[in-house]
Amino acid sequence: MNHRGLPTGMHDNGLFRLTRTRTLGNLLSSRSLIMTATLRLFDPFTLPDHKPTRREFYDSNIYPEIVYEQAKGSISCDRTALNHWERHTPNRPIDQITKSDLASFRDGLRATGAKNNTINKYWRELRSMFNWAEEDGEIIRSPTISRRSKSKLTEATKKIQRESLTLEEVTQLWEGCAKARYPSGGEIPAPKLWRTAIVLFWFYGARTIDFLQLLTWENVKMSDRLLQFTAQKTSKLQGLPLTDLVMAHLESIKRNSTHVFPGFRSKGSWLAKPGKWKNGYYTTWRRDIQGLKPGQDGILIKHFRETMLTRCNGIDAGLGNWIAGHYMPGVSAQNYDLPTARIREAIAKTPVPDCFYDLG
Repeated sequence: MNHRGLPTGMHDNGLFRLTRTRTLGNLLSSRSLIMTATLRLFDPFTLPDHKPTRREFYDSNIYPEIVYEQAKGSISCDRTALNHWERHTPNRPIDQITKSDLASFRDGLRATGAKNNTINKYWRELRSMFNWAEEDGEIIRSPTISRRSKSKLTEATKKIQRESLTLEEVTQLWEGCAKARYPSGGEIPAPKLWRTAIVLFWFYGARTIDFLQLLTWENVKMSDRLLQFTAQKTSKLQGLPLTDLVMAHLESIKRNSTHVFPGFRSKGSWLAKPGKWKNGYYTTWRRDIQGLKPGQDGILIKHFRETMLTRCNGIDAGLGNWIAGHYMPGVSAQNYDLPTARIREAIAKTPVPDCFYDLG
């Protein structure tokens, strides 16, 4: 067999196959080589079965079915997971992937500084593709890193719940905005834009991509007192009421730009090799507004989302979930709701029998 899986002496030539044969004269004399060419139609079923790589399977079997169902953010996450897979593994055909390939994927991401929760997030995307391939008969069983750990490749980082943001903490962040220099060069000074953003985060707890990057003035319906936008992550249409205070802050930054927050285009990051920050809104938040150094923990923008959801769920169960656009059961409870104050209050109000006060 040659490198194309064909018998020796046979060459694939597009739609035809060119075959070299030897006549009886070849057997009688090595000096006389008679070449005869025969053409026959290409028959794909005579070739060895082709098993697709993970990306090939995704593009041919999965994407055509989900392209009109899934949010763009979900499809983008699929693509990112595939990119990481090809970067950190041999990228074998989907039916030849082994446990060692999963370990290579995990260790490769770790080497880039990815956190455990991020690694498991990408694995969930890839595992759903394996499950799809299993249903389609491309593989017998989805590979796992271990029998007891099918939904994750590494131990998830334990989430340390903090208290909801206090008014004092928000005031401190408000004052820290005076040091913001990103974005620069626009009509509105960066501190002014950041303070308006904090007002919106405090009331609505929206995701940064929905407010800082994508929110336009068409989404702001002043006459209807409504903030209406489509969440990038879920593709759900959100409609949130505007208060007088929120409207005043929005009016104060309204200029000729299309976007409410012009210039917020990059998240930014810490560049380890040059040892400096790359400008962006997360960089500005940590470095300038909070004054943090690399590796230090502080108040994250997502803590506004947790605080809003906790506050509103305390008023009416499920209200915060609705404002945040969480429609999947358990998402808020697992990742955002911080019921610390309610738990403390409930325990403090627990009825106590008199005998408990006998400490003898």
